[in-house]
Amino acid sequence: MNDTIEQLDLRAAVRDQRQFAADLFDSYFDISKDVEGVTRPGWSEIEEAGAQLVADRSRTLGLELEFDELGQVYATLPGVDRSTPRIVIASHLDSVQRGGNFDGYAGVVAGMTALAALKTKGVTPSCDLTVMGTRGEESVWYGIAYIGSRYSVGDLSWEELSTLVRADTGKSLPDHLEDLGYDVETAMARAGTARLTAENTLAYFELHIEQGPLLDRAGITAAVPTAIRGNARYPEITCTGRYGHASAEPLEERRDAVLAVAELINRFDAYWKDQIAAGAPDTQLTVGRIHTDIYQDGLTVVPGECRFSFNFGGTTQAFIDDGKAHFAQLLDEIAVSRKVEFDIGRQVGSAPVPLDAGLRATLRASAEALGISYHEMATVGHDAAIYAKAGIPAAMILVRNQNGSHNPREAMDIDDFLESTAILMQAVLRVA
Repeated sequence: MNDTIEQLDLRAAVRDQRQFAADLFDSYFDISKDVEGVTRPGWSEIEEAGAQLVADRSRTLGLELEFDELGQVYATLPGVDRSTPRIVIASHLDSVQRGGNFDGYAGVVAGMTALAALKTKGVTPSCDLTVMGTRGEESVWYGIAYIGSRYSVGDLSWEELSTLVRADTGKSLPDHLEDLGYDVETAMARAGTARLTAENTLAYFELHIEQGPLLDRAGITAAVPTAIRGNARYPEITCTGRYGHASAEPLEERRDAVLAVAELINRFDAYWKDQIAAGAPDTQLTVGRIHTDIYQDGLTVVPGECRFSFNFGGTTQAFIDDGKAHFAQLLDEIAVSRKVEFDIGRQVGSAPVPLDAGLRATLRASAEALGISYHEMATVGHDAAIYAKAGIPAAMILVRNQNGSHNPREAMDIDDFLESTAILMQAVLRVA
């Protein structure tokens, strides 16, 4: 195999599959387009059609095809030595409501494009190369993220799976599995048993569009992520004060919920900036939701209630732990000074996950060998974190995207995609 690879122009081989990739993108878009963008709910007929689309292309290429109990699709190009651990290239098939055509799905198309290039050039890799289309990565549908990837590493029990309910239908995940023709009893029996392990999987690679503007602003094609940020998330906090008449309530009597929340945000924002100045790497703070009660608020009303979300994180557990302690301290201080009460509700979150140093070095070397510009930075939550936590060496490559993700305006230049796929393909072959 080595002589064949050394003689292979990887960029040209991938560029030759431009129409193959474009057809995969266009076909799933046509299946899943919404009023704007695309909507691909987990375990819907639409997401199932996406999995079957991958399966159809796999059959056309002569790849080995398999579905697991949750309907996740695996397309494999057999290697020379099938007794050795495989390399997995994966990403997810679902999307948020009215999202874009590339979030998640671009990683599946990249894997399929790479296998198509190898098949066309007659290259047999040293070990099996498997492209996997995961399901249920987005938390919007069932309330938790990474359902398919967690299932594949044995990190999801049937007790938890069976209680998951899809937000838009009110039906359970097992009900949706049954509707799609999958064997629920087999899924129940297999839950908690790992299909992919550190023993049978040599490496996990994932291509994804960048979810922010950094690469586009810098004019750089791709990025090799250093780590996946962890976070502390509070989906709904309630600050309760007391309603009053704006012109009649003096300052010393006010229990203004909005000003209390505003002080909390402002003070934590100052703390965040201090942490950055002190060298805390790759941190973030977001208050994505904040509102008063529309039935009681008004121009002349002192607000007695304010609900908001709070989300902060970074690539070090030290920042997250210190942030939690500082957040709790601020809540206590402001509750006393502003005479309000905070109910933080449920807290969710995740630990930061460093991506494999060896695989990252291989991706960097591959980009340099191909003469493709790249950058290094942390990234947000992806399936890759689940495999890294399971002990499988995992790495990612991000593709420049002009308009962010999780919105209908997601944009990815096909040339950037093909260049990034070439980096991925070169790295995979080097590891194999």
